[in-house]
Amino acid sequence: MSIEEAMEKHSNWEKMMLFIHPDDQEQYTEVENSLPHNRSVDVEYKIIRKDGKIRQVREISIVVTDEAGKMSGAFGIVQDVTGQKKHEKGLEYRDALTRQAEAITDIGHYIFDLVEDNYVYISPGYGRIHGVNSDEYLASVNSREEDIADIHADDYQRVVETYERQIKDKKDFLVEYRIRRADGRIRWIREQCTAHRISNGVVKELLGVLQDITSQKNSEEKLLEARNTLEVTVKRRARELAKTVGQLEDEIREREKIAAELKFLANHDSLTGLPSLGLCKDRLDRALAESRRNKQISAVMFIDLDGFKMINDSCGHECGDLVLKSTADRIKAEIREMDTVGRIGGDEFLVILSQISNVADTQSIAENIIDQISKVIHFDGRELTVHASLGSQIFPDFVQV
Repeated sequence: MSIEEAMEKHSNWEKMMLFIHPDDQEQYTEVENSLPHNRSVDVEYKIIRKDGKIRQVREISIVVTDEAGKMSGAFGIVQDVTGQKKHEKGLEYRDALTRQAEAITDIGHYIFDLVEDNYVYISPGYGRIHGVNSDEYLASVNSREEDIADIHADDYQRVVETYERQIKDKKDFLVEYRIRRADGRIRWIREQCTAHRISNGVVKELLGVLQDITSQKNSEEKLLEARNTLEVTVKRRARELAKTVGQLEDEIREREKIAAELKFLANHDSLTGLPSLGLCKDRLDRALAESRRNKQISAVMFIDLDGFKMINDSCGHECGDLVLKSTADRIKAEIREMDTVGRIGGDEFLVILSQISNVADTQSIAENIIDQISKVIHFDGRELTVHASLGSQIFPDFVQV
């Protein structure tokens, strides 16, 4: 919908609630009613767009107060998080499938940090193999030495040498050994491990898979004549384990990538890469605190583009996006590395200046920003021009420039 349609839809509470999905209206009402008390809200809910599509959005709003500390208004930002939620749901499904695979194949996996000498992660299947749940196992093991304390005495030295050889040679290993579980039962384990993270020739992290092979070992003892068939089965299982290790490595990399993207999108504008309103608020709080502590001047500038809507409507969103990104680059070029520029609305930007020598510097920076924004932008053979309205506040005197 257009900006005018959006403004009309939010012109009163009844119209706005038609925009909110019925399942989330009660929750949204409660959160919005808490805004004057909490001073900010961070809420997720579903909306029904003009085209009938349902989207998941995240809204962050903060209260604006006057000099007396009374609420004079509020401003916020709404982000479409439908894609993020889809990614999260996909990860949940993959986790469920992994747990089912572990239960069926009697396997478990782990990540061990050699620098911190403890586990980063163990799966439910890993704890099940040891006769406890994963939380209980993590609580009882605080080092590699404690981890291998349950290995059978006859296998202990061989396993220790295998671990030490892997750390030295930085190669994968596959080892079988017995453990004595907390319930006293002896279980045969097959462990496959990969030197997952190597830095400066030193192994930092291990990624491994365990499989309970007790039943297989018992069968070997009772059916020696079927050795050849059993060897084929073991090799097949080894290939399955190797494949599982590869899948786990891919999943870990995907998780890290998605987590980084989600963290960035939660604090930055997806188009310009500038800090969002929430991050700008944090940086403004720090700048003001530093000004109070060091008795220095800080300033906040609010910039609104004039003529942007006409360009966006006449030339298209691709052109509008170019104008916004070009404007962001031009503003960043006029401020210092210690300062902050953020995008807080469709064509609205916020600049936070800290450690300013005098008020005149703020005026100079503001003039330079306005001049730069007004320069011609070339797009598809066209020359585009926008202008800017700029207002600023100075701390500690709060004298408007």
